[in-house]
Amino acid sequence: MRCAKTSASCASGRAGTSSGTSPAARTAASRPSRVMAPAGTEGAAAPPTSRRCASRQCSALGASTSSTPSGPSSAAASRIAPAASLAGACSTTRSAPAAASPVASWVTRTSAQPGSRRTSQAASAPSPPICTARAKPSGIRAHRAGSAGIAVGPAAGIRFPVPGNPASVNPRWSGRHRDPPCACRCAGPRVTAEDRSGRRGAGRDRRNAMPPPAPLAARTPARAAPSAADLARMEAQLRERILAQPTSGMHWQQLATLLAQTGRHAEAADAFARAVENGASAQALALPWSLALSNAGRHAEAVAVLQPVQERKPKDFVLANTLGVLLKRAGRLDEAVPLLEMARKLDPRSVSPCQNLGNTQELRGDFAAAAAAFAAGLKLDPRNGELWRLHGRALRALNDMDGALASFEKAFGLDPRNREIGTTLIGLLLERGENERALGVVQKLRIALPDDTMAEVMEGRILLRQGRVAEARERLEAVIARRPGDRPANMLLARLHGDGDRRLANEALERAFAAEPDNPEVMDALVESLSRSRYDSEVAHLERAYVIACRLMERHPDRVPRYARSLRTVFQRVLDLPRLEATGTLAQLAPLWLAENRLSALHYELGQVETLEDRLQIVEWHRQWGRREESTIKPVSLPARPAIHAERKLRVGFMSSDLRNHPVTYFALPLLESYDRDRVQVFCYSFYEGERDGVQQHIEQKVYAFRWWPRQPSAKVAEDIARDELDILFELGGSTAMNKLDVMAYRPARIGASWLGYPHSAGLERIDYILTDPYIRPTDPRLLIEKAFEMPDSWVTLGRLGFNDRVPIEDGTPEERQGALTFGTMNNPYKYTTKCLDAWAAVLRAVPGSRFLFVRPEASGESFVRNAGEVFSARGVDPSRLDFVGVRGKHLPYYNRIDIALDSFPHVGGTTTCETLWMGVPTITLVGAGFPERISYSNLSNAGLGELCAHSAEEFVQIAVALAEDRAKRRLWRTGLRDMIRARPLGDVQRFVDAFYAKAKEVCA
Repeated sequence: MRCAKTSASCASGRAGTSSGTSPAARTAASRPSRVMAPAGTEGAAAPPTSRRCASRQCSALGASTSSTPSGPSSAAASRIAPAASLAGACSTTRSAPAAASPVASWVTRTSAQPGSRRTSQAASAPSPPICTARAKPSGIRAHRAGSAGIAVGPAAGIRFPVPGNPASVNPRWSGRHRDPPCACRCAGPRVTAEDRSGRRGAGRDRRNAMPPPAPLAARTPARAAPSAADLARMEAQLRERILAQPTSGMHWQQLATLLAQTGRHAEAADAFARAVENGASAQALALPWSLALSNAGRHAEAVAVLQPVQERKPKDFVLANTLGVLLKRAGRLDEAVPLLEMARKLDPRSVSPCQNLGNTQELRGDFAAAAAAFAAGLKLDPRNGELWRLHGRALRALNDMDGALASFEKAFGLDPRNREIGTTLIGLLLERGENERALGVVQKLRIALPDDTMAEVMEGRILLRQGRVAEARERLEAVIARRPGDRPANMLLARLHGDGDRRLANEALERAFAAEPDNPEVMDALVESLSRSRYDSEVAHLERAYVIACRLMERHPDRVPRYARSLRTVFQRVLDLPRLEATGTLAQLAPLWLAENRLSALHYELGQVETLEDRLQIVEWHRQWGRREESTIKPVSLPARPAIHAERKLRVGFMSSDLRNHPVTYFALPLLESYDRDRVQVFCYSFYEGERDGVQQHIEQKVYAFRWWPRQPSAKVAEDIARDELDILFELGGSTAMNKLDVMAYRPARIGASWLGYPHSAGLERIDYILTDPYIRPTDPRLLIEKAFEMPDSWVTLGRLGFNDRVPIEDGTPEERQGALTFGTMNNPYKYTTKCLDAWAAVLRAVPGSRFLFVRPEASGESFVRNAGEVFSARGVDPSRLDFVGVRGKHLPYYNRIDIALDSFPHVGGTTTCETLWMGVPTITLVGAGFPERISYSNLSNAGLGELCAHSAEEFVQIAVALAEDRAKRRLWRTGLRDMIRARPLGDVQRFVDAFYAKAKEVCA
């Protein structure tokens, strides 16, 4: 069900919703809010205090968690209208006059009165701006920590009150309610950055409302924060005392609090532990200790510290909310949800748990639940720009683009200085093709942030979107010249270079990484880029990517779902199965990828299936992506063409960025050079961003037209293809690098078809056909979205570019030359599954003395060798029986070291299987139900080797063992397979070409 649209009146501050918006949402949008503070992106609650400032806080702590998923509830329940401006909202801020530092006084008093009772105060750094709003007591008791009396809170830092200083304790509160004043001097307690989204509004209980604050001139001047020198002196004095009294829990606790304030979280966590070892109360220190651990990246320990305390106090709002946040940070999302829901019930007027719950549901992939949680927060705080942004992001994941745009615009109107809000709005406008409106937002961002580089970066992004690559690069390099570590500029520049110049892309990302070594977004981009790098030492790039990926997973476990694609790529390539499993299941991750429009991520997961339902679900994910893509694209208008007859040639197009020296061209080249020019005109379209090679030059000479359009926008590509008046257009790249699958959604030709590049339905229902053959076509028609463009024999033929006699086959068999039978594989590791590895190990166990050879670029890496050894050792195979060759591009001679190739499964080999057979090596394959599980079945059957196709894992092992014993057959195939292939459909090039164009004419008639 599509959400109700938000009316255009939202942008001007009026609440405008259609009838699909819930009554509760409409009511919330039209009434004043009880909470005026914008939530931080992660709204961890601060300790409850006896008074809370009712003013709108003006800064937030933390970074938002990205997500995407769709849940069972509909988006309509989650959409709310942007609210009208609220009466009585606090909107003015100003700075407080500085006062003398209290550090020296604090040290003196602490030394003289070690047992004195101090007041509770949680503070963030930097301090929030000053506001002029009233406050009221909340009636919530403050938590106090330990025997030393130091107050603690979940903020990143703790500010120390000065006992006895009238500026630090409000005389209106006595006894247990001694809370330090708010930074705005409104007589309320100071509110931390993480507490801002959890405060209650001033209008909750009029009976307890306080009188107006005194005039500013009559108030006590605010105290300045301690300087770095003051903090250093205080730390030195505390360490001297610890040397004198190493078993003093009080001194360790004071040191831990100081270290937490200065952002040294790992040291703070260790100091809190020493305090507890020396008598301090673990329960009293649970909050600051757990937060120090979490901020230090020790998430499991943080949960272990706080969870027992929360279980003893299940109705404590702060403990429930904070533990929920810690569980989320630890990646334990399913456990975090009930805690955060409990926190909402414990304090239904707090925004913080709504926001935390929304972030967690996003990471879980339940976008509808996330949108509902953010909407609930907006009912409490409708002037919270960050919440509007998060709400819009959830709607965007639900494909409610109009609702998302309304929320982003509302967010930007409320907070035009927020870079994240501005860039998100610009990104959506660019996706919708509204470039002029995007430029308008850029100009507003430039005015709001005159000294910020983000406006320039966004201009570069718009230029890149328009295909003006040189101008975009110039703009970004100008920013980086001034600020070498600028993260957005470097990341966009890396994307600009992409696979066209991976070295420059990595240099840009390394600059960003050096500036922000713990930023998960930078780490993710660098991991992905390094794993795609082929220059210099490929394995060195992969090893570095592996180290960073492990660190990303350790430091940011809550972000693992968001960055799972790059993580999984690296873990697959180095065969780290435990970490691969820890990134999540495909059912958890696929909705996230689709919401981020990352269809290409599914390419590497086609083998993660066991049941028919698994396979059908993958088809459905592709269909969902396709429908979402097509919903935003209007097909181009095609010129009228006469029907095909004797006087008109068939016009056939091939679209791929791999029309060069690439495996796609190994199979496509016969169609581009051996067709009948009297009957067919062939057009080629490439978006390759590298240099033209000799193969591309050769193709250009053979076809009617070769259009080379690197970085040209998809809409322009579709318009230009339409001018060629094609009868049928084949896309050969799918969602792989530098290809433009979305062009097919514009229907630039009368008929669209897929072939070669992606072994699965692409997902676009505007693609009419997918090329198959009698073997590769799935038996269940539900496993294809398109109609079958079915060839009579084989779906490919072995062209001369990749299959020739330049690499000789050595005499005899490898077993005869090496003294042991060798199994092996050259398949990509992303196709290795647990059941596949089980079968390979079973074959080795059944053939004593046999060996296994990995020939892969990754195989020379220390990590791959170590992990492969552990994988086979766990399956009863001595790792010493494994051999490794690390090579890319020059791998064919190493087939002379393999007696029998073992195919991967369920996702089997394609090009690899053909190369293996061409080199005289028989391949054992397991036939599955889906398209990517039947490619080797087609290749073997069309080469006359159907007997090597198994239909169960047990049969797979049996065929391998039987062939290992049949030396005569292996010797015959070693020298005779090439002639067998040439005599059969797999190697009969002209037979394939004629059948292909005959079929094309048939479907176009």
